[in-house]
Amino acid sequence: MVKKENILTIIIGGNEEADWKELFSDKPFSEIKQPKNALYLDSYEQLSELLSPAKIDLLRYLIGVQREKNPKSVSQTAKSLGRHQEAVSRDIARLKKLGLVETKKLKQATIALPKYAEIQIKIK
Repeated sequence: MVKKENILTIIIGGNEEADWKELFSDKPFSEIKQPKNALYLDSYEQLSELLSPAKIDLLRYLIGVQREKNPKSVSQTAKSLGRHQEAVSRDIARLKKLGLVETKKLKQATIALPKYAEIQIKIK
């Protein structure tokens, strides 16, 4: 089971303002149902702009590799996905800017590690 704090929830069409009001209300924290790590989007178009199918496939691969505790270099990742290394590097840079992955140097290789063990998409 993945720890709740290690899950990113992408909420499409949610009400961020209402969630903030609930968070700062007098309710006991145990009664607040909203996710801890949330990214609010207005539309599917925004989701598509941020996370193309190739980026989602890359994230799924990185999360799977992380579960195996066997990090792969960017070039190994590209080869496993059947993509050009330059394209994978660009996608990793974009995912890093979004806060979804981090990169580390391992000798002369660069590896990308997902910041979340799971990503959920909620439609409201």
